[in-house]
Amino acid sequence: MKVLNLRFSLADKISMTIVVVGVFGVMLVYYISDSYKNFTYEHHSQAIAQLIYLEIDDLIEDLKENSLDLALAIEHESQFTNDFRKKLSEDLTQQLDNQFHQYFVTAGVIKLLKLYILDTDFTLLSTSSEGVKVDKDSELICPQLSQLAVSRLGSERLQTMTRICTYKNHPVYAVIVPFGGLKPKGYIQVITDLAYKLRKIEDALAMPIQMNLLNGDAIYESNSWQDTQSGKDYLVANLPVFSDDNRAIINIALKSDMTRFNKEMIQHRNWVMALAFVTTALTVFIVLLILQRSTIPPLAKIHDVLEKIHANSSGTDSKTSRLLFEQLLEQMINLRQKHKNRFSVMILDLTHFKTVNQNFGNVVGDILLLEVEQRLSSILRDSDLISWVGADMPGHTPLSANTKTQYRATIARLGGDEFGLLLPSAHTEGQAIAVAKRIVQTLNKPFYIKGNPIEIECKIGISIYPLHGENEKDLIRTADKAMYIAKTHDQTVYVFNPDESQAL
Repeated sequence: MKVLNLRFSLADKISMTIVVVGVFGVMLVYYISDSYKNFTYEHHSQAIAQLIYLEIDDLIEDLKENSLDLALAIEHESQFTNDFRKKLSEDLTQQLDNQFHQYFVTAGVIKLLKLYILDTDFTLLSTSSEGVKVDKDSELICPQLSQLAVSRLGSERLQTMTRICTYKNHPVYAVIVPFGGLKPKGYIQVITDLAYKLRKIEDALAMPIQMNLLNGDAIYESNSWQDTQSGKDYLVANLPVFSDDNRAIINIALKSDMTRFNKEMIQHRNWVMALAFVTTALTVFIVLLILQRSTIPPLAKIHDVLEKIHANSSGTDSKTSRLLFEQLLEQMINLRQKHKNRFSVMILDLTHFKTVNQNFGNVVGDILLLEVEQRLSSILRDSDLISWVGADMPGHTPLSANTKTQYRATIARLGGDEFGLLLPSAHTEGQAIAVAKRIVQTLNKPFYIKGNPIEIECKIGISIYPLHGENEKDLIRTADKAMYIAKTHDQTVYVFNPDESQAL
């Protein structure tokens, strides 16, 4: 029996080595593409989650305004004051029932569950017979709100109170509104269906949603939800909604169509793999050609070629905070470009930061930047943005400084002494300026670092989508121009103006 003895020439060995490296490169491309897909899905899921919670805050604020308007409509009924003064319970009940057939309910703006009239001691005087049926006529939905309202003193009783809670495991939104002027004569409590309002997330984000109670019962499902049930190109994001006592009361699932992304990624991956095959074949051909022209091949050059192939197939990609900021800004534009819903972008500049580094050293400068980020994070809670913007409106009470919230506005360190802020809830120039002035007021307070009092000046430039740009590059550039104008004109806050910017 003969033993097969294979002998390979130097050209064969070099060619096989190149082929092995090429195959390894193709496999590496495939692995990197799969890892990139998982990373993108995770990042996209986090971006969707942040946008959903921002949209929930907007919808809850809108529901609060609708409830205030409905309470005012009851108070302005011609017979309401007289019926309340005489405590005509049946007549008051009829007036409450009439609201179930008015615009807000019939047009589907809100789903009204129950209406109550309470005296100044929060004793129940009248209840609507329309709406959900309670076990007892004297039973209040979300009684915790009334209990909190009773403990208030003085001018606090003039303020509107709200609370997210549950009734028979179903999420509801309760609002208590005082009536009777500066000296309240009583209160109107409005109970609405929170889940019904949250359905509008589907229209705002243009994605199918499903809402489930904690026991798994579905209370809403988009018409297109089942059509995408088995689709592998859909990313499902599951998010809990919390009550005011920080208990999960409902789960929202949302599906994002990733078909286009997957298609482009596969096409790009296949193109790179094909290029790797072609590169490998071409390299083998070139090596063989060199060996044919030389009896002693330049091994050093062949080694360099192999190193270049390996380097080209194993590059890495670093994600900076600026890139993540631009990606989230791009996501926001994509979701809002259909209806051109406005939001604001800010660029912050710390004008005396270089002086701090020169006088106190880079270590103090780094600590200063960390404290700047902490101050920005502490004041830019989403709930604060909504409450503080337009704080002259009834019921918009600023939260206390130590209030803790889980979801924050988007803050990104753009490099050096510049920060970028994305404010989805600031829809108008006035709202954006109000937030910017609050930031300036906070950052212009002295910092105390290692016993040294340090003062800096904050300059802010603002751009508004889509007035000042319809893509992330233009919005950041116009905000940066506005910031430059604020610095040159010795202003703290400046909103981008195309005419003045062209004159520079």
